[in-house]
Amino acid sequence: MNEHNPNLVELKSVGSWLDETRGIIYPMMSNGEYWIEEGISLVEDEISAEWYKELSQEDYNLVKPFL
Repeated sequence: MNEHNPNLVELKSVGSWLDETRGIIYPMMSNGEYWIEEGISLVEDEISAEWYKELSQEDYNLVKPFL
């Protein structure tokens, strides 16, 4: 299932989508879509240290406001 969300920006370095308004990340599927049920909050959930290490500087700047 995929729903259109105009607030999503691609985090290319980690193959994810970021909802810029809510601080939720979604894993990107091979076709570029995302599963809304698999969102993880950058504020409330625990994110793998490896995921953070893989972020490019550009993608880190997008995520930084939620850290």
